[in-house]
Amino acid sequence: MNVIVYIIQHDVSEFFEEMFTLIYSLTSSQITPKMWGVLSLLYDAFQRDNIECFSEVMPCLHNYVTVDPGAFLADPKWLEIIFNMCKMVLNSESGEDNEVHAAKLLEVILLQFKGLIDNVVPLVVQLILHRLFREIKTTELRTMCLQVVIAALYYNPVMLLNLLNCTPVPNSNASITGHFLKQWLNDSDCFLGLHDRKMFVLGLCTILNLPNGTRPPELNEIAKDVLPSLILVFKGLKRAYESRLKEEEEEEADNGGEVEDNEVEDDEDVIDNEGDEYMRHLEKAAKADDAEDDSDDDEYEDDDCEETALEGYETLLDKDDCPVEEYQIFKAVMESLQHSDINLYQFLTSCLTEEQKKEIDEIFRLAEQKRAAAESKRIEQAGGYNFKNVQIPTSFCFGGAQ
Repeated sequence: MNVIVYIIQHDVSEFFEEMFTLIYSLTSSQITPKMWGVLSLLYDAFQRDNIECFSEVMPCLHNYVTVDPGAFLADPKWLEIIFNMCKMVLNSESGEDNEVHAAKLLEVILLQFKGLIDNVVPLVVQLILHRLFREIKTTELRTMCLQVVIAALYYNPVMLLNLLNCTPVPNSNASITGHFLKQWLNDSDCFLGLHDRKMFVLGLCTILNLPNGTRPPELNEIAKDVLPSLILVFKGLKRAYESRLKEEEEEEADNGGEVEDNEVEDDEDVIDNEGDEYMRHLEKAAKADDAEDDSDDDEYEDDDCEETALEGYETLLDKDDCPVEEYQIFKAVMESLQHSDINLYQFLTSCLTEEQKKEIDEIFRLAEQKRAAAESKRIEQAGGYNFKNVQIPTSFCFGGAQ
């Protein structure tokens, strides 16, 4: 603890990486009062012209937001510190890599505290929209900024749409809503990995699921492109899930050959392991930057590209026990529209080709498959099937008159 304080207070930048590794380790499972105090010190150092190191400190800040969310919200100072740090980065010239990480942290906050930080959402949205209006060189930053707005939509669609309607496009009287929706669909092939694609689907489903009369009228202008864009994203999701399953199977096979060590790890071992995790965050980000520099505009086909650099910054939507499943939600929304708003349903589906209709059917089939798998897992965790005494009918009627 003393060494952390000394390095921060004296700006010993050559030891920042080691310090961030230590802070990450000490906040990975719990955050003590002393470590909350370190966040204040980090903020002080950040304001002393240390913005350029944001991507390096990001794993630590992610811990502060997600490890003890109750304590994080209990004192408004912590949320203010994190927001101000992100704001400083997005309003600076520190480089788009830092800006991408700042935008990601804002998205994590919106998803972590859904319904609990209404007063902060407008500030986040205004900050991100302001950044979108300035020059953006990489698709990664543009997509991440769009994703923050999508997270705000998922947080509270009515609030977000009101904010968009009140925000004009620069040098124009038009609202930004139509501009945002068009850019969102135009960039459908830029949403990569599991999380980003899941957000794409959940965002559009949130809009489609709004009551008739409350959806933005600008939706009509892009309605014919909604399902083709979703089909593209679902194809990517299928590849991403298959890639992750393959990785998990390979990891399980590798672990199966190791001799189990039942000895309890000491504190030094724990810190070493968590330090390795911190370095994996940074190495993944570095590899993604290299891929961004070397890649062209072709669609990613390599499974190695299915996980993005920011995928490791987990949100509540990424947890294994998360009940929000995008395939099932999409299927439920489309079935609901078919009964509650046939005009919009027909508008969405009228331009689909026969091949696209088959692809929608495949998405529905996978949704049902995932529903059945989730139900089977739930039953297994509950201790197996519970057979009840039911009266068996003596005759059956298949089709025809009932």
